[in-house]
Amino acid sequence: MTRRVFILIYLSITAVIPQEIRIDKIEPPNWWVGMKWDRVQLMIYGSGLNNLELRFNNEKIKILDVHPVNNNSYIFVDIEIHSEIEPDIYQLKILNPSSDISIDFPILLRESSNNIHQGFDSSDIIYLITPDRFVNGDPENDRIESMRDRWDPLDKLGRHGGDIQGIRDKLEYLTDLGITALWINPLLENDMDISYHGYAATDFYKIDPRFGTNDLYKELVTEAHELGLKIIMDHVANHMGIHHPWMSNLPMDDWLNGTRVNHENNNHEKKALNDIYADSLSIHNVQNGWFVDEMPDLNQKNPFLANYIIQNTLWWIEYAGIDGIREDTYPYADRQFMAMWADAILSEYPNFNIVGEVWIHDPVFLSTYQKDSYFPKKFDSHLPSVTDFGLFEAFGRVFNRNQSIAEIHKFISRDFLYPNPDNLVTFLDNHDVMRAIDLVQGNIQRLKMALQVLLTTRGIPQIYYGTEIGLHGGEDHGEIRRNFPGGFPTDNRSAFEPEGRTETENDIWQFLKEFIALRKSQPALSKGKLTHYKVFNEFYMYFRTYKDEKIMIIANNKTENREFELRLLERILSSNNILSDLKTGENITFSKDKRLVIPGYDLGIFKIVNSNF
Repeated sequence: MTRRVFILIYLSITAVIPQEIRIDKIEPPNWWVGMKWDRVQLMIYGSGLNNLELRFNNEKIKILDVHPVNNNSYIFVDIEIHSEIEPDIYQLKILNPSSDISIDFPILLRESSNNIHQGFDSSDIIYLITPDRFVNGDPENDRIESMRDRWDPLDKLGRHGGDIQGIRDKLEYLTDLGITALWINPLLENDMDISYHGYAATDFYKIDPRFGTNDLYKELVTEAHELGLKIIMDHVANHMGIHHPWMSNLPMDDWLNGTRVNHENNNHEKKALNDIYADSLSIHNVQNGWFVDEMPDLNQKNPFLANYIIQNTLWWIEYAGIDGIREDTYPYADRQFMAMWADAILSEYPNFNIVGEVWIHDPVFLSTYQKDSYFPKKFDSHLPSVTDFGLFEAFGRVFNRNQSIAEIHKFISRDFLYPNPDNLVTFLDNHDVMRAIDLVQGNIQRLKMALQVLLTTRGIPQIYYGTEIGLHGGEDHGEIRRNFPGGFPTDNRSAFEPEGRTETENDIWQFLKEFIALRKSQPALSKGKLTHYKVFNEFYMYFRTYKDEKIMIIANNKTENREFELRLLERILSSNNILSDLKTGENITFSKDKRLVIPGYDLGIFKIVNSNF
């Protein structure tokens, strides 16, 4: 027998002889009784996963279909979980003619608490945290020798040690400030060379051990809820990290858009997705190009990967009890898939809220992403909220480039494009752009003015950690995301305490705390209908009206104190009206002959009493 014939015979025999089964992992690792999503697709990892027979040890878990794939390191199994099954740990038996194995699959009881999955809305004030740079509550987890990126507090792109325990330690600080919701940058495992930011997951079901554990994250959510704080998870469906184990053994050939060595680099031309004249190559590039080479682009058109992402999201919502999601790089993922994803979440959790990061400044394009869009569409996005980069652009023009405050009026006047402008997330800064104090070029009064506009106009305001003390940033991400003073063992002061702050920091902090309290005390400032008037002489006047509550805001975009003539309001107010100054407590009876003094770079805020407006 020749060597060639022998090899062919050997390969033919081994191709039909079943291999010994090895199971490494199953995802999702469990499910719950009574979920609407009761048909779950299990992704099983191991070897020898072909020519299998599978069965559960309980007839109330029905196997609907088994999907072998060309790579026998994986198999996908569709199951249906009966609504009346008892919570327990069940066994999935997997066998072939040469071996068999059983794996546990827990079916859990769902939590029935009233303070989970609450959503978030315009009554909230969101506080954005980059966890690695906030507080190091557990120095023991700073160094994980098996992971690529090492702790290096002197490297602005290195890991500095902030973690979940650190956030837990400062929950009362946040409630004292008046915050009601926390958006925390991603906490999932990122075993990457630059990993502190969290946006390149290498395990979708595991909290990065340098941040803590899954259990600790769940405890954070529970404790936050007990203090009246909501938790918003930062989620990424578009991409993963280049060191995810899938990259060395892809489940399917089309799991990614492109390959490690052959892929498109994204040109970030997001407007092409709505441009009726855009060329097809540009459209394809936005949704298939890699964000960066270290972040492989996931192909959500693959139905198995689509199921994986949806189920993974549902799993985290149910497991941790979170209240909302901020979806990173929303336009870059397949839009039809993202609509399915949002629909599945909101069907399961109707009070939930999702904000998509859509980094487009023009409301004409930005508004098309919100659900119930007025524009022609093949399907509805089901996305309740988007990040208001339009208003952010207006803030930049006014407070950074010193243009007229009419720019804010102009951008808000385009709200007719949005189905629900009150559900937009508004902000002066975040983890990707210059910090608010740098936006206003260090001018504290301008910062206070900008914060007041943010907190009195429509939308859901978001504040970046450190803005409450005027924390400076820099030109790049590592500087923008700098450490909060007092959050780390070697810090020589703590800005979490009044005595650790500078006089200026205490001034900003106390101002913001008092203004948030004012906003909370007047529901019209967060829930009221907005009516605004044309800007004249750098005065911008608007009203917020909610039920019987009416509040007038007058913004003075000049350095000097200026008089505002009440005669300008004689068509709006009458002599029966009293203007109650919500800052000073002074009551002013309306008369067209009177004048209000509005301080420079400040807002006058007046409650209209006995009003016929």
